[in-house]
This record gives sequence, structure tokens and C-alpha cells, in this order.
Amino acid sequence: KTTMKKVFILFITVLSLSAMEPLVNGEWIIKHVNDKNLVIIDVSNEEAFNEAHITNAVQSGLGKWRQSKGESAYEIHSTKELEDEIRRLGINNDTNVVVYAHNLDPIDLLTAPYVVWALEYLGLKNVAMLDGGFDSYTNAGGKLCTKTTTKAKGDFKAKVNDAMLIDMQNVKKSIGKIKMVDSRPAKYYFGTDRQGILKRAGHITNAKSYSWQYSLNKDNTLKSKEVLSETIENGMQLNKNDDLIIYCTGGLEAAMNYFVFHKVLGFKKAALYDSSMLEWANRDDTPMTKYRWE
Repeated sequence: KTTMKKVFILFITVLSLSAMEPLVNGEWIIKHVNDKNLVIIDVSNEEAFNEAHITNAVQSGLGKWRQSKGESAYEIHSTKELEDEIRRLGINNDTNVVVYAHNLDPIDLLTAPYVVWALEYLGLKNVAMLDGGFDSYTNAGGKLCTKTTTKAKGDFKAKVNDAMLIDMQNVKKSIGKIKMVDSRPAKYYFGTDRQGILKRAGHITNAKSYSWQYSLNKDNTLKSKEVLSETIENGMQLNKNDDLIIYCTGGLEAAMNYFVFHKVLGFKKAALYDSSMLEWANRDDTPMTKYRWE
């Protein structure tokens, strides 16, 4: 019995070491930066990466993860292309991964949760985001690096989770049946302002409004889980057991909300509409509503 108990304790210890929290901070990175089974991905542009980055980080910009779809919309790259990129970064199926950006602008900041979503969509289990991005590491006293780290090629094999992604036709079928969240600033949801890249103003009919910015503190760290739960679950009356569709302008703002809803609060049935309003609002046959809070 004693031997079995020791084995059980060892097993639990291994599990606790291998399972990553969805958010890590700068102190965590400093402690783990030389872990053999950790890959740190810098998703900002090469110029920012070359100027300074976290020790041992590898660079992979937004273009490695997304491709054009039609005239204006974007969507995730093919599974084969992403598999190749993930292997180039030195990632295996059991690798621990942390993603961060330098937060140069909103698109850069939002690239980090998008890559986290993409990695999980492709089946990677242990993936986290650096809370607050590059500044979290430097503020904690982390050493900066300018040299490029070359990783041995990984052998990652994708196992796509189709439930995490939804297309336009299935969004159409879901109106009135599945709750939806518009992740853009509220003025675009309400329709008093129209984004210049969109033909029509307003939101997908029946969707609720929750701007991605509501989840962040001034230093770009996430608000506490308690505050997020109070806002989203209690305030918006959204249930983590319900199906949920999250969209935005073109996939990035929605990725931040997806991270908050799914990774932090535990909405297990959330799906991201990748092409979002760049596809939806630039057509004439998709239901939209404006001047109304739903």
C-alpha cells in the first residue's frame, strides 16, 4: 500500500508539473526560461524581435498563422502549413508553449491570443499566454536577448478540434439558437459608427456586445478571474455550459475574448468565427441589426 501511495503521489506531481495555467507572468518565465520542454513564441514583427526579446524565444509573426480569404477577410492557414510552422518552432505534441507579443499596437497585442487559440485548435494541450506581454518579463527583471535561437525541428502532429471554429453558413443557422458575442468596441456593435473596411454597420442579429478591451487593465494584463466572471457570467447572464459563438472585425479581437471565455472562465463550448465581420458585413445576404442592444 505504501508503494502504491508513493507511485500515486509521484503521478499527481508529474501531472501538476506538466499541466500549464492559461496565463503566466514575467516571474514564471524567468524561472522556467531554460526548461528543455518549453518553447517561447514571440509573435511580434521581426524588427521588434531583433531589437530585443525574451531569452530563448523564437519568432513567428501573424502572417505565419493567417491568410487572405477573398477580397478583405482572413482565415487561419491550412493545417499542413501550420503543422510545418509549429515544427519549425521546435514544438512536439507534449511541448509546453508560452506565447507573447511586444504590444506595439492593438493588432500586435491581439496576435498572442490568436496564436494561443490556433495552437489549441490544432490540438496542442499545454499552451499559455504571457500576461501583459513583453513588458511583464522586463518589469520582472528578465534578461533581454538579441541573438536568434535555433530549435531542433519538432515532430508535432495536428489533431484539429473542429468545434473551436465556425464558418459563415453555420453562424447563419445559429442565429436565435446559439448565443453570440461581438468583441468589437460597442460603438461598432451599436452601429452609430461604421468601420471603413465594412460595407454595413451594426452587429450580427441577436448577438451581445462585450468589447475585448473590457477584460484588460491599463498595463494590458487581464483582470482577475473573479472580476471577469462577475462581468460576463453574472452581468451578461452567459452560462459556461451553453454553446457560444465569438466574433469581431476579423478574428483577432474575438481571439482575446475566446481566451477569456474559454481558457480563463471555462466556457468549453465556445467557437470562434474567424472571418467575422470582414466577411459578414461586406455581404448583402447576412442578417444584421443596428441601434439596438441585444
